[in-house]
Amino acid sequence: MSLDELEILFDEDDLDIDAPTREQLYSMYGHFLNDFHKTPLIHKGRKVIFNKNLSRSPLFKGKFEGFVHAVTRKSQYTNKRQYDRDRANRIHWIKPILDNWESSWVSYFERLNDEGQLQYFYWVQSLNFLVILRELTPDLLLVTSYCTDAHNIGQFRRYLNEYRARK
Repeated sequence: MSLDELEILFDEDDLDIDAPTREQLYSMYGHFLNDFHKTPLIHKGRKVIFNKNLSRSPLFKGKFEGFVHAVTRKSQYTNKRQYDRDRANRIHWIKPILDNWESSWVSYFERLNDEGQLQYFYWVQSLNFLVILRELTPDLLLVTSYCTDAHNIGQFRRYLNEYRARK
């Protein structure tokens, strides 16, 4: 799938802000499993892995934590992860972005995180969407993906400035 074909899974009027319906969650999780579990994703000749611990969260009980992290965000108030409708509605964008990472649509850069671990950033500016992988030899770990929005603009600006400084 090319990046110009990416669309959200569900009309935003049909996707509740607090939690997906059972059917919507099934669809989201199915995309994640197809893209990362049933047939491993190979990126730059390396397997993309994810956290396979099972969630105990009531909304995501029994689902892989790698999925949960990709469809939730950390609350600024409670410091706990909460469902993020925008991330969840774009869960199926991760694989096409990684598959097309050399496209002119994707701004790619690398940086060390706060723990000194090498991370890879794939930012599709036109879609305001970012995918982050981490070096975990011999594999690559899916860290997260998210929409660049008012809630994370400070962090995103830092990444953007680093990207521009490397060009």
